Amino acid sequence: MTTRPRTRKSRGPDRVIPDDKVEILPPGRGLPLDWRALAPTILLGTVTGFVASLVVGGGGLVRHAVVGVLGMLVGQGLVRITGWRVRTGHAFLDEAAMAVLGAILVVLLARFIA
Repeated sequence: MTTRPRTRKSRGPDRVIPDDKVEILPPGRGLPLDWRALAPTILLGTVTGFVASLVVGGGGLVRHAVVGVLGMLVGQGLVRITGWRVRTGHAFLDEAAMAVLGAILVVLLARFIA
């Protein structure tokens, strides 16, 4: 039994799409940015970064925000990997405490690397 090679339609010049017509996102839709969800995260990150800077030192509003948001990610990673939790009786305070611990780890790791 012999197999015949599959024939394919050629992609000729009529199939060329100009660069300005190529869209990665669906047509007419931009990248959704919901500030109502993002603002509390940045605010909590700034506060936890500030609290972490009180413990290990540091300064600057932008630095507090960056360290705090990274600390929130590290804190949640610690919870998922190790199962460790800070239990205060209030869910918001539990999350904030883990974010502060994560921010402290981020600052100490950055100092260790630098």
